[in-house]
Amino acid sequence: MTATDADVTAEVARLREALAVAEADRDTARRAGHESLEQQTATAEILRVISRSPTDVQPVFEVLLRTAVQLTGADDAAILQVNGDALDIVAAHGAFFTPVIGEHLPFSRGSTSGRAITERRAVHVPDLLAVMDTEYPDLKEMQQRLAHRTALAAPLLRGDTAIGALFVGRMQVQPFTEQQVSLFETFASQAVIAIANARLYGELQDRNRDLAVALERQMATAEILRLISDSPTEVQPVLDAVLRYALQFGDGSSGLLSL
Repeated sequence: MTATDADVTAEVARLREALAVAEADRDTARRAGHESLEQQTATAEILRVISRSPTDVQPVFEVLLRTAVQLTGADDAAILQVNGDALDIVAAHGAFFTPVIGEHLPFSRGSTSGRAITERRAVHVPDLLAVMDTEYPDLKEMQQRLAHRTALAAPLLRGDTAIGALFVGRMQVQPFTEQQVSLFETFASQAVIAIANARLYGELQDRNRDLAVALERQMATAEILRLISDSPTEVQPVLDAVLRYALQFGDGSSGLLSL
């Protein structure tokens, strides 16, 4: 083989290698674009559910947990809220985790969710069994029931206050990627938005109801005073109005006014 033939062969090999690298980069970019689209679609869906359920967080939690499991490749997911010295499991997704809705965990650093809340950061445990006795003893009974091996928990932060945690688990030892952890923290932020939105909407409704009742009472008082002015010698219209409004604001069905 001549030198020229060797050069041509080397150049062909180099081009084939460059083509293989380019195809791999293209596939990676395509997967990244697909994942980015999935994440954006999921975020939009969660925000849409939040807008449709301003007073009920449960539909939001259901969509959020289902999406978290799907996009992080987890087996189970749950939302826990702080309740005194306990963490209440208020929502869950997955065949193993769903039956424990309504149960409680100690609010301490002895659980992944408790530690995430206490330290206000995401807690990622590649293998729970390896550190269960020394780091997370409060999870021992729950782990035996649910068989989680890899766990990830992120705090639900409302300002400087941690009000709960978002948790996902895998049955096999399979650590989450940095991208999955970052996406998971985004889901935790959306859970906080749903909780805060429901709280603010509820407070607004309460204030509106209070204002409506105050306005009705003012109108009733004004009506009685008008009747007194219009009937200076006739007391019956005034008494009828007093009794009618007394029944209205007292939620009564019948009444008697006696002198």
